[in-house]
Amino acid sequence: MRVSVTFRIVAGLVILTLSTMLIACSLNLAPNLSRLQMEDRARYCEALAVSSSLFLTQGNSEALQDYLEAVVQHNPDISSAVLRKQDGEVFLHAGPTVNLADADLASKFNQVRIELREQNLAWGQLEIYYPEKQAGLLSLWHRPMTRYIVFVIGCCFLLFVLFLRKTLQSLNPSRVIPGRVQEALDTLAGGLLILDTKEQIVLANKTIARALRTTPEQLQGQPVGKLPWMIQSETEVESESVLPWTQVLTDGATHKGITLSLESNTTVADCFVVSCAPVLDDEGRSRGVLVSFEDVTELEKKKSELREMLQALHESREEIQQKNQELEYLATRDPLTSCLNRRSFYEQMETLWAEAQEQGTPLGCVLLDIDHFKSINDNHGHSTGDLVLKGIGATLMELVTAPGVLCRYGGEEFCILLPGHDIDQTAQVAEEYRRAVERLEFEDLKVTSSFGATAVSLGAENAQDLLDEADKCLYAAKRGGRNQVSRWDLVPRDMDFSEPVAREPAPVGQTPDSQGPAVQEPAISSEAALRLGQTMDGLGQMIDRQDFDGLAKLADEIHTLAAAQNLPEVAAAADQLRDAATTMDVVEAIYLTNRLMEQCQEYQSQLIETVAD
Repeated sequence: MRVSVTFRIVAGLVILTLSTMLIACSLNLAPNLSRLQMEDRARYCEALAVSSSLFLTQGNSEALQDYLEAVVQHNPDISSAVLRKQDGEVFLHAGPTVNLADADLASKFNQVRIELREQNLAWGQLEIYYPEKQAGLLSLWHRPMTRYIVFVIGCCFLLFVLFLRKTLQSLNPSRVIPGRVQEALDTLAGGLLILDTKEQIVLANKTIARALRTTPEQLQGQPVGKLPWMIQSETEVESESVLPWTQVLTDGATHKGITLSLESNTTVADCFVVSCAPVLDDEGRSRGVLVSFEDVTELEKKKSELREMLQALHESREEIQQKNQELEYLATRDPLTSCLNRRSFYEQMETLWAEAQEQGTPLGCVLLDIDHFKSINDNHGHSTGDLVLKGIGATLMELVTAPGVLCRYGGEEFCILLPGHDIDQTAQVAEEYRRAVERLEFEDLKVTSSFGATAVSLGAENAQDLLDEADKCLYAAKRGGRNQVSRWDLVPRDMDFSEPVAREPAPVGQTPDSQGPAVQEPAISSEAALRLGQTMDGLGQMIDRQDFDGLAKLADEIHTLAAAQNLPEVAAAADQLRDAATTMDVVEAIYLTNRLMEQCQEYQSQLIETVAD
């Protein structure tokens, strides 16, 4: 339960007043009521003694008895009166009987004894007895000092409340501001705080109080720094930075657009965009800070979700790029030997032929065939034949360095292009390749190969002529006994090439002979998977640039490609992405792009696994 400011101030003032009174009493600055009471009793008893002496002198004892009884009866502070002779004998008595021994033990504060004399001789004494005070709350209340303190406290509390309520009303900004103005501040969409120079909240509207899950009254008087504020940057949250209102009090300048958040146990903290301006008096001195808050918690939540989606998008792009590289490698390589396949070889050959023609540079070509490879398969099995192909392919890949090009041209044939090599250099390199193959060792098996070498300078009119020349040279090497290099410039022109000695190259586009069992066809071709992955990477680029026209165009391409490859899920997602790009729905576009990339990754992974198997 929160105690109001007025009550706390009043309680403090009352305590200060009471403390002042008690200190004055301890310093004997306040009147001693007990001593005054004793003095009053002494004077009263002296008057009674004088009156009693007069009655005794007149010898009127009956009148004296009546007088004493009247005094006891009409004075509640006197319990009894006793007139004793000098020898202790009770002469007269009014009120309850008092034992002399008990009277001697009684407190001096409760009895008064006055000596009576007759003709200057001691006659006796007049004893006046007062009721003894009993301990307890009731007796405490009957004490004058107690009633005095209670009266002072009650009066001070009432007067202080009336005075401070009026005074604080003039000091409290919420009371000074007219009701309609306060209502206008409370209806503002943004939160509003007014701070003093000590960063304490002087005024708060209902909007900021509602955002902070409290009330304006509870915020008033509290230090604003008591709340766990954190300054947010684009990449991180800083809890040690200077808060904007502190900066305003320091430099006196206005600060706008600072994002603050409150520490929270939830996943998304309360976030506000804060603007601060100094409050100045007529002389330009700072009197506080005006702070406005715009609650952007929901916006920050959406931004956080968007950042997570973009992060997932970037991760998907990186994975797709990696798979694109794998697919591109698989699409251009022979799966058994990892050499270039014929399709990729022909593409590079056309490029190298064009460069050689334009620049007039030499270009050599070597075609080799493994000797008696059919007998290896027949006698040792296709698995051994595959090992021979892998071993020769690996050896040639180590020997053929860039810019040379190595291709598995047919079942047991390899073709090599050597840019910058004339016929002599080509023949020399081919001889090195032959010796390297001859040195290979397989289990219970010796392998050799025949080579045909030619070059552009020997008169080939196109790239296919160059391959035909190398093939005829290979035929000549086979006719000459195998395990040798045959040059096109040394091959007799009248040689009959119609005899089936050399293996004829497979037609362009035909896959090299597979000696193993048939594998399951993938759900999508390598070219389509690679094209799909490249298009996905383009989607990520369009998202980064927020190019919705390009995004819609790429989505349409993906839809067409997916429909042609019989991929209905991809086609449907691409169709939705095209609609989102048309309406410029960023969040939906990012979501659908992520979904497409996941589907693309699935098909690419299936294809890579199938090819690898």
